[in-house]
Amino acid sequence: MAGPDALENVRSKVDALLESFLSDERAEIEAAHPGFLPLLDEVTRFVGSGGKRLRPAFCFWGYRAAGGTDDDAILRVGAGLELFHTFALIHDDVMDRSETRRGEPTVHVQMGKDRADEGLPDAEQFGLSAAVLAGDLASVLADHLFTTSGFRPELLLAAFRRYNHMRIEVAVGQFLDITGAGGEIDEKDARRISLLKSASYTVQGPLAVGAILGEGHREVLDVLAAYGEPVGEAFQLRDDLAGVAGDLEQAKPTVLLARARAQATPDDRAFLDRRLGRGPLSEPDHAKALEILRRTGAVRDSDLRIEALIDRATAALDPALLGEEATSALRSLGDALRARA
Repeated sequence: MAGPDALENVRSKVDALLESFLSDERAEIEAAHPGFLPLLDEVTRFVGSGGKRLRPAFCFWGYRAAGGTDDDAILRVGAGLELFHTFALIHDDVMDRSETRRGEPTVHVQMGKDRADEGLPDAEQFGLSAAVLAGDLASVLADHLFTTSGFRPELLLAAFRRYNHMRIEVAVGQFLDITGAGGEIDEKDARRISLLKSASYTVQGPLAVGAILGEGHREVLDVLAAYGEPVGEAFQLRDDLAGVAGDLEQAKPTVLLARARAQATPDDRAFLDRRLGRGPLSEPDHAKALEILRRTGAVRDSDLRIEALIDRATAALDPALLGEEATSALRSLGDALRARA
């Protein structure tokens, strides 16, 4: 499963597991609480709308690197991590007032529309409230997959401690993100927010959870941490580049925008301060903001930083310690983040 298939094979297995698990949950809920089905169906729609399944992949290969062999059990934990990601995205869309996700309506938009189509009042507020509950449900289902994975109780407890640490970091990062939105954040603070909000639960947390369940010793955990930190940062930088349009509209405290502000001319900086974070940008304003990002070197610097981070991560891998298969898989997962724009 190593090499180019390191992600795809995990993704296909996790997708099948999630489909089966959510179908079973639906049957149970339909029997006991049929009025709750629209919420579960919306979570199922969201899960099936796409996603790379990076978190399950990093969890799986952290487990394999530590010597783990029970694929069924670790894939169940990986599927739980994907449902936690679902929870985070649904709530993130509510906080960001996003209308689309993966090319489809966000949960709060879709549920508000369904309410309006039924001719019922308060459709917008209903959609927001329902999305909060949908995110909560995804989080509960994530825990259910995790705790019924089949690992020994003492291993599950140790892994769950690391999982909870990761979840707290996500909450801290999200709060700092909404606190800093629209304000002037320097690059150091922007980097800290991005590492907490996304990088820690995309790469570092899943790797560590998998390695703990694989009963990896301290040296394995240390090598995976040395690999995971730069890959997590590279992932967030790549995500910032991909999502720059929305970040510009909300003046998100990203490293990309912080770097552009620091390098901008007085006139360009005045434009950024005046226009960003004030809602949707006109086409000319959007084009100008993107041009400032390029002219200041912020885009180029992010691409170069991603390359350097992946090089550092790859150098930390030790085939003699992690095994050839896991090392090859982790290297390919990192290489997928290299500069593409």
